[in-house]
Amino acid sequence: MKILMLDRSIGFDPKDREARPLGSRQRGFIALAEALVARGHKVEARRNGGIDLDHNAVAWRQLDSAMPPFGGDPVDRVLVWRDAELLRHPSIPDGVDCWLWFDGLAPELNADKARLALLETGALVIFVHEDQGKAFDGETAKRPVVIAPGACPAFAMASNMHWAFESRDDLAVTVANSKTGIAQIIRIWSAYVAPKAPDAVLEIYAADLFSAMAGETDDVSDELVDMVRENIDKGVRVCRPMPEGDMAERVANARVFLHHGKYGHDQVGQWICDAQAAATPVVSYGGVAKARVENGKTGYIVPDETAYGNLVTQLLSDRQIFASQSEAARSSRREWLDVAGALEKL
Repeated sequence: MKILMLDRSIGFDPKDREARPLGSRQRGFIALAEALVARGHKVEARRNGGIDLDHNAVAWRQLDSAMPPFGGDPVDRVLVWRDAELLRHPSIPDGVDCWLWFDGLAPELNADKARLALLETGALVIFVHEDQGKAFDGETAKRPVVIAPGACPAFAMASNMHWAFESRDDLAVTVANSKTGIAQIIRIWSAYVAPKAPDAVLEIYAADLFSAMAGETDDVSDELVDMVRENIDKGVRVCRPMPEGDMAERVANARVFLHHGKYGHDQVGQWICDAQAAATPVVSYGGVAKARVENGKTGYIVPDETAYGNLVTQLLSDRQIFASQSEAARSSRREWLDVAGALEKL
């Protein structure tokens, strides 16, 4: 099939994935485009900004290019990424079947413009987990379906270098930031983990907190900055977010990935998918983790701070528990190639 993919978010090029930190939604868009090509389809991916280039067999073009997709050849499917109003984009040929990959809050689709776009185009809505779909009560021309996202390939590849407990550092990694629960994670680390695992390190990859620690922004509270400084001697490290390959290496080198789960509106859980593909168990309070983590098998969904701290400590220090959860995560991982296969069946 010839598949046209449309995204209207930040400007990016596919090579940016290797050069700078990209948002998880942009990483997923790139990974799915390449996965569809790997399964034999022709893909033209249009996005804001960037330049026109062919990369890994995907034709990357400007969202508002005046050139018709595929040089004017017929388009078999259009996959609109997240934004229902993009279903009316002028690059979409009349009468072509459209998919809307939707990873937002379902009630957003009840807004007038979004609802009209769905009804007028007859697009198929694809939700990313069951509860998200259950929250949708609007009308569409087609019954919505649910397809879970996948992990980006770099994380699965990185796990191949870190099979055993001994091949990983006494390390926990998180990408939680000042808006997604990092203060509580640091408090749990200080009170429950550090006393029992004094040599363990918690690496926090958060751009806002890293900038605040360097005195480059005042968007983060002084209390949080002071909390980090007070826990440096307990292994807390704030790191600058890195490109995907480097992040994959750090996550695959850790024994546990810390997710909060009570803040924000993440419906995808891309980092959770990535961590499990790297064979790294996840500990979380829930949220989207409930749809991504097999509780007690590939990680834990916990009820309180005590359970959170104790289970993180176990994964850091108990070889048998880590090995069991790591292998389960590795065996059950789902990649964007699997997502591409599911789309073919629609």
